Amino acid sequence: MDKNGVKLDAEIKVAAVQFNAGHGNVEGNRARMLELLAEAAEQGARLIVFPEMASSGYVWDSREEIAPFAEPVPGPTTDVFHAAAKRYSCYAVVGLPERDAITGAYYNSAVLIGPEGIVGTYRKTHLFAADPRWAREGTEEIPVFETSIGRIAMLICMDAMYFEPARIAALKRADIIAFPTNWVGGGNNPPSRTWCLRAKENGLYWIAANRSDRERGALFTGGSAVIDQDGDIQSTLLSGQGIVYGAVKRNSDKREQMTASRRPGAYGELLLHPYLWQEGETRSPSMQLPFQLITVPIPDEEGPSLLERLSQAFLTAEPLTDQSLPRLFVLPEAEIDPALISQERVMAHLQAIANDYRSYIAIGLAEKELGNSKSTAVLVGPDGITESSSSIHGDEDKQRKAESQAYRTYELPFARVGILTDADGSYPESYRVMAKQGADIVAISSSGKERNTAWMKRIWAFENDLVVASAAPGGSGESLLFLHRQTHIEGDMLAGPLIQTFDTAMTEQARKRPFMRRLKTHLYDRLVISAEGGL
Repeated sequence: MDKNGVKLDAEIKVAAVQFNAGHGNVEGNRARMLELLAEAAEQGARLIVFPEMASSGYVWDSREEIAPFAEPVPGPTTDVFHAAAKRYSCYAVVGLPERDAITGAYYNSAVLIGPEGIVGTYRKTHLFAADPRWAREGTEEIPVFETSIGRIAMLICMDAMYFEPARIAALKRADIIAFPTNWVGGGNNPPSRTWCLRAKENGLYWIAANRSDRERGALFTGGSAVIDQDGDIQSTLLSGQGIVYGAVKRNSDKREQMTASRRPGAYGELLLHPYLWQEGETRSPSMQLPFQLITVPIPDEEGPSLLERLSQAFLTAEPLTDQSLPRLFVLPEAEIDPALISQERVMAHLQAIANDYRSYIAIGLAEKELGNSKSTAVLVGPDGITESSSSIHGDEDKQRKAESQAYRTYELPFARVGILTDADGSYPESYRVMAKQGADIVAISSSGKERNTAWMKRIWAFENDLVVASAAPGGSGESLLFLHRQTHIEGDMLAGPLIQTFDTAMTEQARKRPFMRRLKTHLYDRLVISAEGGL
């Protein structure tokens, strides 16, 4: 039992309501929402989530236009939902335009209402295109509210496009994220993989309530869903209006595993905002040249030595590439047995290959050590260039003491490159720090042991305006070359390397970091504070 008398392993029924609000029809919207709440509660739902701005509709052109529909909290909408929540002994999350009673500022807000009244309010912090015409950004860290059915956080729509809000909620021990949204797209679509990623990377439940219609040119995708702690979809509604049901359990094991394995001492750059201004005034931007990325398979282990297999990999791949361009080869993680060969000898061999082919090589080296594996990300290039970075995540005892460890980004003639070990490539913090260090490319050497992760890396690349090159062993299907809206090559390397040429036009938009400019770093302190720090 928890302190509210709820069994920790008890299933709690929840609901996401796919509801198409009438623009400016507050009375009609409230009435229909109350009907849907009653329907869901009578089916046993204890938490019922409605879409973003459900009371009023979403697209507004100005403060003046939305003024008649903005209301205080508490106010008319929260009053009627409190009465309903009390009647049905349930909790509801309602999206509405909030008017601050003191400042008169308007916010795109969500309110958690239970039998006892208003439990808490959240004001959207990462605003989307229409919001800034009338709404102010929320200015407080992500709140988490204790209820009889679990610890609940609320995020709204665009907040999900940044990993930080959901991560903060997890660090504050949220069990559930209630997610009112008006998610837009090119038509009715399945639940966004971004929602699934936010649930999976934090070990929480995600209850997304969306619209499925059109309003003033905005086309909403539908796909309301209940998503579990593994990022798997329990249930969803593609189009139309209706109620999606699911079940949650108060099981914090997955969340605690995720948060305990983080390394806050290495995340200092998360509090920086280097893209408020375009580079060039105080630091020269990296060279813009065409280049080629190649993910290269390493032949199977049986028979030849590791050095022979590395040589064979390049003999096979190099003729397929454009030898007139700068090239970065990314290889899967290679395991080293110190009883057979030293890491220094492997590095020297890679250096010789880099010199022979006048190219750069990124690879992860996993060295066996007393039953454990110590991973290092390595970057070598022609003319003696040799860089390495120890894995930040993975080795519990060693890494907790490694306060001085940090991510490394390197300036090459054609781009800034960050290198990640397999373990580090599983954390959203890694990509954000690399991007803030100025990386254009993140190269990841994967072991292939973790399957179905390429889609996660795609999203992390998109959110950070990065080129990601991830090489995994043949047979895993996890290799990836990705730059959003420009390149998406994914799959197995059994048939050979994945190759992509990038010209300056392809990378120009990414270098401007449009997503990164909308970060709210003043809210992110908790991301760099260790558990020992008391939070």
